[in-house]
Amino acid sequence: MVMLVLGNGLKAQTVASADKPTAYIITVQPIVVCADDGSDPASMALPEDMVDKAYSKADIDFYFVEPIYYHNTKARDGLINLDEILVQAKRDNILRGYGNIVNMFFVNAVDGKKGPLGRGAFGGSVTFIALDKNSKKEHLKDMETFVIAHEVGHNLGLAHAVDDENVPKDVPNIMGEGEFGKRIDPEFSLTPYQIGIIYKSELVKPRINFLKEEEARNAILDETFEPYFSQLQKKEVAAFTSQKIPYNNIDEIRTFARDKFVSALISFSPKEQEALSFVVGEIDQLLLKNEINLPARHPWNFIKVQPWLCGGFAHTRGNTIVLSEKYLKFIEEHYKADMNPEERFTLLSKIGPVLLHEQMHTLERTHPLLFEKLYTSGWNFKKADVKAFPEITLNQVSNPDAPIANWLIPITGEQNFYYWPRTLLKENKEIPEMGKDFKDVLFKVQLKDGQYTVQTDNKGRPLSIALDDYSSYTNSFPVKHGLDHPNEITAYMMAETFKSLLAKQTPFDHSDKEARLYSEKFIEWYKKEMK
Repeated sequence: MVMLVLGNGLKAQTVASADKPTAYIITVQPIVVCADDGSDPASMALPEDMVDKAYSKADIDFYFVEPIYYHNTKARDGLINLDEILVQAKRDNILRGYGNIVNMFFVNAVDGKKGPLGRGAFGGSVTFIALDKNSKKEHLKDMETFVIAHEVGHNLGLAHAVDDENVPKDVPNIMGEGEFGKRIDPEFSLTPYQIGIIYKSELVKPRINFLKEEEARNAILDETFEPYFSQLQKKEVAAFTSQKIPYNNIDEIRTFARDKFVSALISFSPKEQEALSFVVGEIDQLLLKNEINLPARHPWNFIKVQPWLCGGFAHTRGNTIVLSEKYLKFIEEHYKADMNPEERFTLLSKIGPVLLHEQMHTLERTHPLLFEKLYTSGWNFKKADVKAFPEITLNQVSNPDAPIANWLIPITGEQNFYYWPRTLLKENKEIPEMGKDFKDVLFKVQLKDGQYTVQTDNKGRPLSIALDDYSSYTNSFPVKHGLDHPNEITAYMMAETFKSLLAKQTPFDHSDKEARLYSEKFIEWYKKEMK
């Protein structure tokens, strides 16, 4: 097959098989607009397989993440214009990414006009889709697929065929006229010329993406999925940056943190990219072989930083994995292009679990409800917002992989009382050391009159115990790290699952009796939800 070299060095490749991911990804965040009270959402359709087929000549996978439901009646019904909808959506923290993700709004009408129709910002990252509930059933999926494929085509820089002299007018095309089914047929859907334009778009990413310069800067500062810098406190910033903080004003402290994180960014070497690509490819193949498909199909985005940032620990921001120079050096030293089976196993057993651990954290952001099923139904956590307690806030550690501390552990035999797991910094140290100066604490919380409140002693101090002292909780899990947040527990357990599958063993086969139930719940969950 002829290999077409297209814009920005990207290449058109053969279409991915069922057990081999595509080379490129377009991430789509569906935003379903409903009434102000959350009722009566607009129609949504995500015919992912058919959209992928329409773009298959370009070897692109449309990766739809978990939908967001946006409460805005006027936006849903086309009673305000698109510019105003975007202003309100940005104000309400609905938009995701920094121009690297398609934000796809599903509405009842666009500028007062009902579907099927759409509006895709030319060269932008926002699309509005209004579907027609009354379309004939036999043509419905073709119509839905076409509207999505066509409007995203505008995001990717494609003009209507009638306006582009380089696109034939006499054959069906994603940007042309004709029956819906024929226009999305991969035989006609895209021309080589259109594929060349698509590959120039910032929305099209390699499945394994090593971020450079401006994109890396945007990614490490991204708070569109959840808050991070906007909630940091002085002591934890000192720990993360290994520096004394020269400010007391909280806004200046947080600006300092952002500047330091950006200053830590450095570029990957070709050898590091080669080594990481090899390991990721091996992880994906092992996961696909065992039908753990979701993390394997999820995009792998990487940032490299200097070793002083966050103590050199691997962590995540948004849907991007952050790796330190020190860690990458270890990978590079253990990677060879001609490894024997023993060397390959050693590399994968040491590096694979860490990378998959972090990949799970990016999935937790893009598919939160999927994980909540495990946390609540499987592991008995309670999701709740606890009223802020100043002493706890000042000494907090905002885990970049789980910055929102909103999970509680029910206290056996005490109705409406919970333990709130938090990681805190030890006191009286100007520059705390990452890890060494951390302590995991359980604060007692009561639900009363609809409010979750930290309980205090007669001197106003919060009631707490060390996490390790609550053995009925710690013994429930087969892992002993990351028990301060279910996001961490899940990531550690998936890493252990990988190690077992690599060694051709049954995951958690030797779990303690007390941990057997939660281990089985986890296996049952990932076999269903990760498939």
